[in-house]
Amino acid sequence: MGVVVQKFGGSSVASVALMKQCAQRVLAARRGGHRVVVVVSAMGDTTDDLIGLAGQTGASPDRRELDQLLATGEQASTALMAMVLHAEGIPALSLTGWQAGISTDGAHSKATITGVDSTRLSAELELGKVPVVAGFQGRTAGDEITTLGRGGSDTTAVALAASLAGRCDIYKDVEGVYTADPRLVPGARRRERVTYDEMLEAASLGSQVLHPRAVELGKKFGVPIRVLHSHIDGLGTLIVADDPSMESRVVSSVVLKRGVGRIVLRELPNAPGVQARVFEPIAAVNVCVDDIIQEEAAAPGRVNLTFTVDRKDLESVRPAVERLCAELGGAAVRVDTGLCTVSAVGAGMRSGVGVASTMFRALAQSGLVIENVTTSEIRVSCVLREEAGEYALRAVHEAFGLGHPDSELRTARMMLGTSTSGV
Repeated sequence: MGVVVQKFGGSSVASVALMKQCAQRVLAARRGGHRVVVVVSAMGDTTDDLIGLAGQTGASPDRRELDQLLATGEQASTALMAMVLHAEGIPALSLTGWQAGISTDGAHSKATITGVDSTRLSAELELGKVPVVAGFQGRTAGDEITTLGRGGSDTTAVALAASLAGRCDIYKDVEGVYTADPRLVPGARRRERVTYDEMLEAASLGSQVLHPRAVELGKKFGVPIRVLHSHIDGLGTLIVADDPSMESRVVSSVVLKRGVGRIVLRELPNAPGVQARVFEPIAAVNVCVDDIIQEEAAAPGRVNLTFTVDRKDLESVRPAVERLCAELGGAAVRVDTGLCTVSAVGAGMRSGVGVASTMFRALAQSGLVIENVTTSEIRVSCVLREEAGEYALRAVHEAFGLGHPDSELRTARMMLGTSTSGV
């Protein structure tokens, strides 16, 4: 019998009544001959409520103590879900992240899973039980409780599936992965399959469907991941290594990321190691940098360095770069907020042409000014003013024909070529 890890998000377990609906998914999988592990998030807005309580204490909360507090949200969900399963006649056992064998590094509030000891989980499965594991949390080698950051329960679920050589079904309040956020683009369509690479790009660019680290783990260990709706029957979206249809769809999705902050460092001396001096303190505070652009400055031997981070991380990053510029002398710091990115993503860009021109033309025809452009092998991203984000998202989605199967096919035929770059 194969192992299935079923993960239910906060909106899926926001009440006991909804938990009872989730229990039917567990029951169906067991009737299908599978051994089931359940991973749950905190109920509804519990995590936000706990963060709000912490904020009432005064100063910025210590991250260790915040982890101690936030971990209780998932623990409440696991106990209630286990009770619900018991009421349905399913033997279940609630477990914290550390009871389930999840080890992490010591980065409070943004911890990374370093290992999973699945001994206890395997033993409970052999006894016919359903372990209900608290997502989003683990324990360090020094017995400190840590949390994994937003979306960490997805990462928990995929890590457990990898350790148990099983598959991972992630239940959300959407019916799968769409060509764009269906709440913002009414014509967005559900994808039957997307590749790990496409999902990873979309997740890192702001898609709220899956956490990037969950996708990375799935790709690394070959975990089959399916995204499904918690309470609506359907096939969902399967995330796979390769998709035979990807060559016929140059762009698979368009993603809007709000809350982007941009830091511009001007007139940095272009000496060996200066870039390392900029980004080492940023890495030390566990801040992810999205895009980096370097260009020659007006003065000889000087460069301008521009990079983007989440706006909420500016407070952590700005003091470090300001200190560095003061040490280097002559360098200036500019911080920009009120920005967003709109990105076109698709594995077919590896062999297609014209993606950038199609995207730029759509934005130009909409009267939108592009502030920065960055690319990778399978995506093109434009930085825009935040108020233009939704309009730009819909314009680019329409330009690639993602809302209509016939127009998408025509767009793909027009853009496919022999180039090795989709840019």
